[in-house]
Amino acid sequence: MTPFERRIMMISIIGFFVLLGVVINNRSVVENMDSQRENRKTLEFPIDINSASEKDLERLPMIGPVKAKSIVEYREKNGPFKSMEDLTKVSGIGEKTLKRIKDYITISGSTTENAKESKREVKYSKINVNTATIDDLKSLPGIGEVKAKRIIENRPYKELRDLLRVPGIGRKTLEKIKDMIDF
Repeated sequence: MTPFERRIMMISIIGFFVLLGVVINNRSVVENMDSQRENRKTLEFPIDINSASEKDLERLPMIGPVKAKSIVEYREKNGPFKSMEDLTKVSGIGEKTLKRIKDYITISGSTTENAKESKREVKYSKINVNTATIDDLKSLPGIGEVKAKRIIENRPYKELRDLLRVPGIGRKTLEKIKDMIDF
């Protein structure tokens, strides 16, 4: 065997093991996400809009990182929200968004029916990624117009890991939306 052939064989062997490592790592990550999805079919709602963290707010429909940050910043600057309608004073939150999230939130000190209830489990209607509109998909955390269009362009999907083939969707995005989507 010539030195050139030995070098090619060595590179091939190293490449094989690197590729094998990548495949095993990706498979275990997706399997872990699948098992977590099975364990968490529901989330506890309502959440108190006056004490929720940015991460908690991101779990709400149509609230991504930017809107969650805006809510927290508004609350810190102006004090606690006194009514649900006060949320529309936050940049990026309009009537449509408020209507979509009002069953998932409460306001501390409020006398509304939601505030009287203790924490409850709410089953929200999941979004089917194979039939959803762009607006439906944009209501998911971390999904804007561009990613929504890409999701539609890459249909159909059979399982969660299929969404990894969509440009711009990685493990972090899947983690945020996995409990809100269906196939």
